[in-house]
Amino acid sequence: MSSRDELESLAEQAREGSSEAWAELYEANAPAIFRLCRRALNNRQEAEDATAAVFLKARLRLNQFDASRPFAPWLYRVAANHCWDELRKRRPHGEWDDAEAELQKLEDQAPTPQQAILLSETKRNVRNAIAELDDRSRLVVILRYFADMSYEEIGNVLGISSNFTGVLLLRARRQLRTRLKQ
Repeated sequence: MSSRDELESLAEQAREGSSEAWAELYEANAPAIFRLCRRALNNRQEAEDATAAVFLKARLRLNQFDASRPFAPWLYRVAANHCWDELRKRRPHGEWDDAEAELQKLEDQAPTPQQAILLSETKRNVRNAIAELDDRSRLVVILRYFADMSYEEIGNVLGISSNFTGVLLLRARRQLRTRLKQ
């Protein structure tokens, strides 16, 4: 991924009409936006569609982007708002498909068969527990732990204070802890 300064420069060039700069912004940000959409919507196809819609909306609204602010949080806000709109239209109905192949690429060492089974079961339990959270709590958890955003960034994305972000995360963690103990 490009450095923050490079992203800001590309965003400015894209605002001025550069298709090449927009393509580079897409390349740099699409995987992260897809992951956010994937976790928020619980369905791979919907996440692919949402990612395309997010970038279309962002391209159309690029003139509204305040160049004095960082580009990535603005794009995450567009994505979070799109996902939030989709979640409000309907309850998520997709299953979390198995992302073991993607997750195993991140593993340092190959686990034993017993460890692999336990790991797979744990990941499935966590995914299911996250999927059971209410929409806003799920989105806050995804932005914090999967998009690695700070409380302030999450607050900016969702239009809430960083303190309220902390409250939502605290409640969500308690709910997750309770569900995972069961």
